[in-house]
Amino acid sequence: MEIDPNYINSAIWADIKIFTQNIKYFVVLMIFFAANMLIGHNAIPSMVKSQHVPASLSKLRPPLYVIAVVSFVAAMYFVVTAFAGGLAAIRAIYPDFWI
Repeated sequence: MEIDPNYINSAIWADIKIFTQNIKYFVVLMIFFAANMLIGHNAIPSMVKSQHVPASLSKLRPPLYVIAVVSFVAAMYFVVTAFAGGLAAIRAIYPDFWI
């Protein structure tokens, strides 16, 4: 039994391009999410408690959390969109999933 992939035309390459772009956006947004959570949930409270920064800096925590949540939701959108389009490209290239 031989698996023969179909010809990859320009429409499939467009789907692959969208997949890779969305995965790049996903990675960037997850890094942005992690950085905001790290600063808001770890760095600021630690530095305020050790008195390296003034306590008024704690007011920055809620906006950092909001930015983190928005980043996470956007990242989830991009990963779902990426895999939905990527699955369509895989199905077009390999019509039979079973080996």
